[in-house]
Amino acid sequence: MKSLTIPFLIAGLLCSAQGHGAQNEVDAVGKWLNERTMRAALEDSGPGARRGELEGTYRIIPLSELDAPEEVKQHFRAEMARNAAGVKHATNGEIPSQATMMSSLPRTVRSNAELLGRLPTPPTDLQRTMLGAAELMGMEPSGALDGLKSSGLTRFYRLNGVGIVEFNEDNFRTPGTSIEVIAELQNARVNGTPAKLELVADDRGRSRATLVWAGDSKVYTLIATGEGDVGPKAAVLQQIAAAVRD
Repeated sequence: MKSLTIPFLIAGLLCSAQGHGAQNEVDAVGKWLNERTMRAALEDSGPGARRGELEGTYRIIPLSELDAPEEVKQHFRAEMARNAAGVKHATNGEIPSQATMMSSLPRTVRSNAELLGRLPTPPTDLQRTMLGAAELMGMEPSGALDGLKSSGLTRFYRLNGVGIVEFNEDNFRTPGTSIEVIAELQNARVNGTPAKLELVADDRGRSRATLVWAGDSKVYTLIATGEGDVGPKAAVLQQIAAAVRD
């Protein structure tokens, strides 16, 4: 399975930029990510290439060590400032209603036996978490795709009092994978390891909390979207994450 997921966590930060200047930063980050992807692809296909054979990596690096132009680093500095400000304001329509989400969720639910044949490692057991008793709406493959196989899996749950909760696991040990996250953007912890927590709310009473962290072999992303304050959603995600074991 060939995989190149350098932009996986970094690209997820792009959607929060606002304004003309911020859009220029987003364009610069997109160009930089594309250049890195193309360069890595050429290295993969070049004479004597071994990158695609090596076990994937996950690294937390200081912004000062990021191999990026100054305009790209400025985007991430702005992201740090927005994180420090607390809950971000979302434009109306940015956070979908629960009805809209329900209508678009995948409905496929595969057995563990099926998933064992499609994933590089067994799917994360969520029975010990709050999601164990929640309604599983559906699931879909994620990450690097190769026919019926994938490096990751996203499961969608309906959790009473919270809304829709997405749990994504992606195996970064997949050969060829390289994931880098910026140390200064890690603003939370899960079982002692650095994590990134993002809180967003709009004027319609909708909110979304996102928590991203890494274990020994997987990167995990939890997203809770629904009505009401975002604080309780963040607390629920922290509880779920603390109970995740692989």
